[in-house]
Amino acid sequence: MGRKNRQSLAGKPFSTIPLTARSLLATSALIVAVSFGMAQAQEAAPSVALPTVTVEGVAETARGPVEGYVATRSGAGTKTDTPLIETPRSVSVVTRQEMDDRGVQNVVDAVSYTAGVLTGSYGYDPRFDDIYIRGFSVSSRGNFRDSLAQPSANFASWRTETYGLERIDVIKGPASVLYGQTVPGGLINRISKMPVDTPFAEVEGQLGDPAWSQAAFDVGGRANADGSVLYRLTGVARAADGTVSYSTNNALYLAPAVTFQNETTRLTILGTVLDSRTPSNTQYWQTPTMLTRIPMGTTYNAIQQTQEQIGYQLEHAFNDVWSAKQNVRYGHIDNHSMWMDANGVMNGPLISMTATNYIETVNSFQADNQLQAKFTTGPVEHKVLGGVDYLWLDSSYGMGDGPAGDVNIFNPNVPNLLVMPAITSRDGAGLNQVGLYLQDQMAFGNGWRFLIGGRQDFASTSQSSFGIETAGRDDQAFTWQAGLLYAFENGVSPYVSYATSFLPSINVDQSGQLLEPSSGEQYEAGVKYQPKGGRSFFTLSAYQITQNNYAVPDPVSFFYLPVGNVRVRGFEAEALVELAQGLDLTAAYTFTQGRIINSLDVPTIGNTPPNMPAHIASLWAKYTVQDGDWKGFGVGGGIRYIGPFWSDTNNLYKNGAQYPVDAALYYEKDNWNFQLNAKNVFGQQNALLNEGYWYWQQGRSVIASVRYRW
Repeated sequence: MGRKNRQSLAGKPFSTIPLTARSLLATSALIVAVSFGMAQAQEAAPSVALPTVTVEGVAETARGPVEGYVATRSGAGTKTDTPLIETPRSVSVVTRQEMDDRGVQNVVDAVSYTAGVLTGSYGYDPRFDDIYIRGFSVSSRGNFRDSLAQPSANFASWRTETYGLERIDVIKGPASVLYGQTVPGGLINRISKMPVDTPFAEVEGQLGDPAWSQAAFDVGGRANADGSVLYRLTGVARAADGTVSYSTNNALYLAPAVTFQNETTRLTILGTVLDSRTPSNTQYWQTPTMLTRIPMGTTYNAIQQTQEQIGYQLEHAFNDVWSAKQNVRYGHIDNHSMWMDANGVMNGPLISMTATNYIETVNSFQADNQLQAKFTTGPVEHKVLGGVDYLWLDSSYGMGDGPAGDVNIFNPNVPNLLVMPAITSRDGAGLNQVGLYLQDQMAFGNGWRFLIGGRQDFASTSQSSFGIETAGRDDQAFTWQAGLLYAFENGVSPYVSYATSFLPSINVDQSGQLLEPSSGEQYEAGVKYQPKGGRSFFTLSAYQITQNNYAVPDPVSFFYLPVGNVRVRGFEAEALVELAQGLDLTAAYTFTQGRIINSLDVPTIGNTPPNMPAHIASLWAKYTVQDGDWKGFGVGGGIRYIGPFWSDTNNLYKNGAQYPVDAALYYEKDNWNFQLNAKNVFGQQNALLNEGYWYWQQGRSVIASVRYRW
């Protein structure tokens, strides 16, 4: 199958959420009630009003809409609303406008033009958001939405419909101080579309090749006359084939949201439901001498997954100094997967097949409680953030295998199985993590910005089989970060920073023991430039990351292999530029040098870790005619270069370079938008080897869209 972690997993029903989580649920409900009560009681007292959320015509915020491609503020690096030019670390933002212009269909597409990011190392694969930042996979342990993790333990993972996002923030480097368990490469924070004050509605239809049909809508505004209640409802329906044979990418998505607010308090309740069907197998048959274009999965090849999330974001401003926030979310996944694999017995062109039936249920709960204070001590302005967060994850799965006959790999005719293999195993994994963090952002001396923060984590992980714990461990760690930046009046901001990370593991080795937690540290130096009065942003950064207890999946046993210590050094350059009215450009370059510096497998010391190309580059530009007879017509195009990269830690096979080209045509008139997007225009399809399995690079796709907004 590939990319499956087949170690034991089993779990508890939601009713058995630990006492800490149940206490937080009760506390959450109490805070909601108390905050509104306090707000009413303080109407006569001095207070600070929360900013109004609208679609357009207001100042940019850290989580709100952005005009064009260039975001100037983000909360990703600090969990506070902070200008990017004053944030002493590397953060990139992909705006809603850029996503629309490039016609992105998933998060992988959205971040593919971002510096420091690798996508597509597994070819076409709609099952996961396969993304690497600074050499480290963030597909599972760097998957965040609205600043809360979307954790997974095995095969079921959270999928994201990008039409439901306002923006995507990419944090580069360790972020454990504020976000808890993360890889040292960074994380992807998906920001949901939120209720707005300005009424609007939008409908969109798409048709494309390979067979792609999608309808979407987005509507929001005031639910009452005074604007104290706002709403938003977003939906997507899609029936589509993939760019490889026998693959689908179907989805039904609905995301309601409602905001209740007064001058000092805002409560937003968010929900999402996504029902999707994608292939289980995206690998291809191979012979001793060649890779065929015959997919390993044919008729018996599907993931049917339903995921739901419900949560809220509560904000309250007590006065000009003190404010509080609380983010809470519960998530649930039901995953049923079926696939066929070769069992390794081959007789000429015939190969013996095994069918697998797999089910998995994931439950997760998170709460992040924050208290913020703004004050001055002498010449120093402080923005202090303190918080307590909690993460609970429970994953249970069962699977069963059975013979499926022989198949001729040059003429595969895999019949539908009349009887699926019975489920014979019931296993699971669990994680509880509590973190306490404190951060101080200081401003002084007409340009100096100093950030320092620390966090103490307590984590408990377990593995079980048929409800009986087979492995478990408790870990704790202290992580910290610091950064110094000087903001010159001309828009130049050089900075240096240091950060550490902590990641407890729920994976096991071949002996069934949980892996040791991994830790990481990063040194970074860079410079940012935001021209005064313009809509441009430039970032240069250099870094060194070291991760201890680095591990990779074993494609033979499906367990994990502890590798040792890895060091990654790199340089990144990124530019987002509004060259003229109607002309936008993004450019990025990434240099990465990774080495295994200590390993139990001595021959791999000095090798390059897999999925770590030395060079990645990208360029995208769009121009729209602003006046005259051709007003509203536009053209866009981009090219990416992904250099060769190793497929394994032994450095036995190196995948070739990729250079996909994208193009787009636009026409806008009044409330109408017509658009044509082509990805991988020249249809380049390299064979890619990863974790012992072969894939084909994503092929060409063409999608026509029409959108009406009023």
